[in-house]
Amino acid sequence: MLQAFDDFMSPKVLFLSFMSLLFTLVIIYSSLYLLFDNIGELKYSIPTVFTTMAEDILQKMETYPFLSFILEHKIMMIILHFLIYFGLGIISYYLFFAVYAFVISFFNVILIRHIQKKYYPGIELRGMGIVHTIIFYMKTIVIFLLLFLVLSPTYFIPAINILIFVPIYYFFHKTIVFDVSSEINTSKEYRKLKRVNWSELKSRTGFCFLLTLIPIVGILLYPYYILYIGHYIMKETVELRYVNDFHRIDK
Repeated sequence: MLQAFDDFMSPKVLFLSFMSLLFTLVIIYSSLYLLFDNIGELKYSIPTVFTTMAEDILQKMETYPFLSFILEHKIMMIILHFLIYFGLGIISYYLFFAVYAFVISFFNVILIRHIQKKYYPGIELRGMGIVHTIIFYMKTIVIFLLLFLVLSPTYFIPAINILIFVPIYYFFHKTIVFDVSSEINTSKEYRKLKRVNWSELKSRTGFCFLLTLIPIVGILLYPYYILYIGHYIMKETVELRYVNDFHRIDK
């Protein structure tokens, strides 16, 4: 953990983080600009968009008799307003996070090679092909969307609305482990690492995911997550390949 943070604070990694954040801001700003006629309109329209979306959701909820009855109570209206705005904020935050993660994924190989040369010079970076990556992301995105659709109604139910984070964590866990492992391991090694170390991987990605809940800081630390998971997978790869080589020699 501390080792990964020390690597994160190196000038090389900080520079990559800054460049990734800059590219992300350009992508987000350019995308939003295309939705509006000019910069001035963009400045005033974003809050309006949130307000309009919130009002549309409330209007649709009023079409259901049971929900319409609940919305007649002022306290419930206030709570629902808060939940809707908070939910829209979470969606916007993690969309920005996803774009940043996508941008920095192009630098993953640099981050992995950084710790490989420094700590694990004997490990060969074998990696996977583009076909495995495409199949993985298609499958992961479909499962994420299905989980999100199934669990999104629970957001408005107290005590269990935390379940809305399950699909987000699922996508975070799957992608960060794959992004790191795909630079180091073959597809066969990746599957074995997941099977043998699934609880350890979940505990580490769970820790990283909790950090993402800290606004802004959670996004900026994404290179740290790569390095942290990278160190663990590197160490497990050493053991995995040693065991495989031992069995080969033994045979």
